[in-house]
Amino acid sequence: MAHCKIWLDNYHTGQYYPGSQIQGKVVLNFSSETTLRNVKVRMIGHEHTEWTTTESYTEPGSNESKTRDVTVQSDNYVVSTEVILHGGHSGTTKLPTGQHMYPFSLILPNNIPSTYNCPYGSITYKVIAIVDRPMAFDYEDTFIFIVVSLVDLNYLQKPDLLQPTNFSDEKTICCFCCAEGPISMDVSIPKRTLVLGEVINIAVRISNMSNTNVEGLELKLKQLITCRQTASAEVKTVENLAADINEVGVGAHGEHTFTLPVQLPSSFSVPNFTQCKLFKVNYTYKIIAKLPNVHSNLVIESSIEVGNIDINQQAPIGGFGSPNPTPYPIGPSYPINQPPPTNGAGWNGGPQYPPAGQFPPGAYTPAPTQPFPQSSGAYPPQGYPSGAYGAAPTIEYSGKAQEAAGYPSAPSAPQTEQLPPSYDSIHPQK
Repeated sequence: MAHCKIWLDNYHTGQYYPGSQIQGKVVLNFSSETTLRNVKVRMIGHEHTEWTTTESYTEPGSNESKTRDVTVQSDNYVVSTEVILHGGHSGTTKLPTGQHMYPFSLILPNNIPSTYNCPYGSITYKVIAIVDRPMAFDYEDTFIFIVVSLVDLNYLQKPDLLQPTNFSDEKTICCFCCAEGPISMDVSIPKRTLVLGEVINIAVRISNMSNTNVEGLELKLKQLITCRQTASAEVKTVENLAADINEVGVGAHGEHTFTLPVQLPSSFSVPNFTQCKLFKVNYTYKIIAKLPNVHSNLVIESSIEVGNIDINQQAPIGGFGSPNPTPYPIGPSYPINQPPPTNGAGWNGGPQYPPAGQFPPGAYTPAPTQPFPQSSGAYPPQGYPSGAYGAAPTIEYSGKAQEAAGYPSAPSAPQTEQLPPSYDSIHPQK
């Protein structure tokens, strides 16, 4: 009988940030002496894309061309760190019967992407506790956590984005063999950046010298996320509408100037894809002067940059604070029914872990001006190891692993690969 569990002690807000320190412990319980190479903890940040596509092929012995569905996928690691807590890279050691606890501390790199999930892929972060056993399945436990990475537009190094930009276009409507007067649209954008909570007033002037009414004016701010494959040029896109403003039109031989206030809600997700090879995001203004169906609309488009920190602005000292409290339960740092005893009480392993209250304060304090971005709803915060309810216990019956009935599965982030069996027999957390 063996039990391996990883606990995170400073995951109280349900998310980490680039540069955060991850503090936790690996707790082992052995009912007999166990031979192993080492006890280690591994931190992984992994981006993955996957979808089904169609390919053509010719069957052997036949000239007939056919098609079939195939799954294409790509992977890239943005973070990969491993720390040995006990033992070494070679040789073996033994741990006696009882409980063994190994504290650890890991640092997330500063320049990493956000946790992300869409129908075509994901970016996930996890820490894995591993008991490396020779000639046997390793004991493992995995904790998937969320990373919120703010988008700082200063890294673009494009101060010209703060300059006003003007666009103009016009079209002449033809009715049968006669050409009417032109319809022109002039757009003035104060700057080509936008941060959450900020209001940008875009001026649109429509001059209608034709005999046809302009039926309406619409401004859309679109987010376009591109998902890629490394082995092919095929891509998939996810389009989200960030803002949509509609105004009345302009009658024939009329003229009007509109002021369109554009604001991103604080709940809108602005993913950070820095260092990503498989994901990219673009933002575009699309201003549409709507004409009757027999005529094509007059359209002006402009790309912009969207983030959390604008050019020539700085994040407050200490960073940003936590978002609104999550409705998901936050788990205890220690098993509440069986807290690890101190060194003097007979458990084996590393030194006594410091109380949670002695940990240094978080690196992010409340921002005085900018609202904090909301994390993606696709990833509920996981207060307990492996999810809000813990991982479903796996019990060995005649060498075959079966899921214990009646135990809720964790609402964890989607997994892209199957982990090997974690241990021979696991006692569920009470």
